[in-house]
Amino acid sequence: MEIIIYIFVSIAIISLQAMTPFVIRKSECFGVNVGERANRNAELTQLKKQYIGQVVLWTSLVAIIGIAFIQGFHSSENIQAGIFIASMFGQLIVSFIIYYRFHQTTLQWKKEKIESGEISTNSIIMVDTSFHRRKMVISYTWFIVPLLLFIITLAITAVFYPSAPETWITHFDMNGVSTNTVQKSPRIALLFPMLQLGMIGLFMFINYVIARSKQTVENENPTDSLKRNMLFRQISSKAMLIMCTIMVIDFLVMQVVILLALSAEIMMITMIISVVLILLGTVLLAVKVGQGGSRLKFANEPDGVNKPIRDDDVFWKAGVIYFNRNDPALFVEKRFGIGWTINTARPIAWLSFAFVIVVIIFISFLF
Repeated sequence: MEIIIYIFVSIAIISLQAMTPFVIRKSECFGVNVGERANRNAELTQLKKQYIGQVVLWTSLVAIIGIAFIQGFHSSENIQAGIFIASMFGQLIVSFIIYYRFHQTTLQWKKEKIESGEISTNSIIMVDTSFHRRKMVISYTWFIVPLLLFIITLAITAVFYPSAPETWITHFDMNGVSTNTVQKSPRIALLFPMLQLGMIGLFMFINYVIARSKQTVENENPTDSLKRNMLFRQISSKAMLIMCTIMVIDFLVMQVVILLALSAEIMMITMIISVVLILLGTVLLAVKVGQGGSRLKFANEPDGVNKPIRDDDVFWKAGVIYFNRNDPALFVEKRFGIGWTINTARPIAWLSFAFVIVVIIFISFLF
């Protein structure tokens, strides 16, 4: 079972990393703003193909090494878990190293094209002043759905806690076998409900980030750019609610299994289904929608005229870290990947990020 889950997660990571150059904004290439017209250049297309080949090759090699180590330490679950996590991070680190090399190559390519006059730039930022007054995310009242599931979990806990087993299972291995138990107590019984509540709060915060993040308008095709951006936020907001609900249901099932001493296989099957649904949803969002709605189909495309592009690469460190003291925005779209990141020059953005981490650590220590 450990190997099957490991292989599935590795395939998901490798696939997402490999497809990233094709699901980011059409104006961006490896964290560099080159413009939609230039991004169709054969040289950049070839770079993307090379990137896919190298990511698949080297991250697969890391995954295979991980499989060998997991098989070699099959008698120790703790060591296997450590290898599993280390291999996941290893795959991400290797893919980033590959990405960074292509990022530098793209920066040099852009510099040469600017010098030759094939690409023109300016510092003008196009803004729709009514953008943030439009409804682009779902209402927070929709989070009543996972909140009701949280209340149901609390109610079930209150009803069945007195008759629950005296030893509370806190950990299962990949085969559904209990590996750790503690004495039953109200504090332990509240673990999964509190995780549900924390998850709901986290996704409500993500919904806020989606709504308030900085708008990005492409100079070459501003009208379609705005449409894509708004649809991207609407779809992402709905996807986050669905993911939140799936995870809350997963915790509900875990709580019921422990309270009623049901078969751990029910918990394992539910968890696997949840992971599969979330990963497939993430891939579907990337392939069908793309970053900023880049893969949504519209009739209008850039007219082929060489228009000046927004030149703000200096604010993107390695194409992934945004640092701009002159920008009041706290949250911005990622340049390489799907989703949002923070403006690291804004202390408040750091504080909001740190608050989420502190809450997670607090819950882990409390229970």
